[in-house]
Amino acid sequence: MMLANLLLAAALASPVAAAAPDATAQAKVLMRAGVATQPQARILFEQAAEQGSGPAAYYLGLMHKNGMGGPQDSAAALRWLERAAQRGVAPAMFIVANMLADTDEARARYWLDAACDRDYPEALQQKSVALAEGLMGYAHSEELSFLYLKMATHAMGHRPPEP
Repeated sequence: MMLANLLLAAALASPVAAAAPDATAQAKVLMRAGVATQPQARILFEQAAEQGSGPAAYYLGLMHKNGMGGPQDSAAALRWLERAAQRGVAPAMFIVANMLADTDEARARYWLDAACDRDYPEALQQKSVALAEGLMGYAHSEELSFLYLKMATHAMGHRPPEP
């Protein structure tokens, strides 16, 4: 708990946080500080997500998916991650695509394509494999597979910061 308080104090003391405290940034510190502070992080993420924060919805979804700060809940995870995806969070789009791959191929493909449109490297790589093997409803295409693999390689060198 002492480490969590120190981390939170350091985050709040930063010039960015001093100018405008950000609940999502505070929640990220609490989430990473350990099991004892994760329930509080979950509450902060939920409050920020309810107010429209895509990154907060993303992290809240991950917490539900992984059972951090409370029970594991796949349905809640999918709900929050899809909300984050709708708000433009590319990693959420990728995770939603994978969560839906076995149950709703069309929606999975929609979110994988959306993540590819944002040059999310893992999505580009997965689409390359899907095209090479004719998976997820994509037509088999070695040419397009190679193109997506090249795009993934390029995107790896230009990865945006985490949400």
